[in-house]
Amino acid sequence: MERLVQALEQQGFVQRVMLRQNPARTEHLAAIGVVAAEMSFPSRFAFLDRRKINNEIRRFAPDIVVSWTPDTAAFVEKGAFIHLGRVGTTFDANALAKCDHLFMPSSARADRAMTAQWPKQRVHVLPHVPAVPRKGADAVVVKRKTFFTPPAAKLIVTAARLEENSGLDVLFAALSRLPEHYLWVAGDGEGRTRLEEQAHEAGVKPRTRFIGWQNDLASIIAPADVFVYPARQEDVGDVVAEAWSTGVPVVASDSLGPGLLVRHQENGMLVPVGDAVSMAEAIKWICRDPDFAKKLGAAGKLAYAETFAADKVVPQYVDLFKKLAAELAPKMDS
Repeated sequence: MERLVQALEQQGFVQRVMLRQNPARTEHLAAIGVVAAEMSFPSRFAFLDRRKINNEIRRFAPDIVVSWTPDTAAFVEKGAFIHLGRVGTTFDANALAKCDHLFMPSSARADRAMTAQWPKQRVHVLPHVPAVPRKGADAVVVKRKTFFTPPAAKLIVTAARLEENSGLDVLFAALSRLPEHYLWVAGDGEGRTRLEEQAHEAGVKPRTRFIGWQNDLASIIAPADVFVYPARQEDVGDVVAEAWSTGVPVVASDSLGPGLLVRHQENGMLVPVGDAVSMAEAIKWICRDPDFAKKLGAAGKLAYAETFAADKVVPQYVDLFKKLAAELAPKMDS
């Protein structure tokens, strides 16, 4: 959401953001010239949430209202604007019913919307806006000593929401077969405690670093020998694309999102979902063959530049918003 807001600001869009209380995010948005209204959401009383949201919309009088989550979309009343709702990991038909259009980052989510009788012309697949890569003196690469990792060790990095479908248990099993490798796990979630227990049970906890949520993921991936994405269920390939942007070779489980992006042995390695042995062998191959690793990393970086870089993604949002604004005129006349 922050990346989209920043991209639209740079394109000259006038915006007003409402968000749950988050001083750090509000400060960041203010630094790029965007006013954010914080609110306690959800509060004890739904009617107060509804009133706050719609009063703010009336004050700002936008052409387009974007609901980033279905719970907020459900509170937006009809008005002289186009209501654009984002579809997350689950499709909440009731909450999104008041939206005029929907957008989502994967064709699988678009299929779910159309199965729920949404017209194809009102369903839009748009990649998430990527982080702006730092260059030159601004580029940051986290040093291995930051997370107590020996400089000579082979380093695996992964990033995930820490939950059951993350597939991290499979990665721990793979790591148990790779005694010279260390692992950084970027991310957080309710399953963190259980995953730390699983790392201990697999005998790899001493070589695993749970480093928490990272706003600058590229700086964490950059020092790695290989990036691994072991998710069991994933219909979006954002994390793979972000790894590609760094030029680090990628190994991914052949789940829906990564499976559609990665061309096996061309711009990455695909392994069967849940197969720790194949994952370990793929990691081992990359780490033992510098030329192959370099080839995968370069091909991944090219794939990122051609499809997922900001100069390819942001114009898609601009085109959609212009299209919606054009649709608004006859709606207002009626």
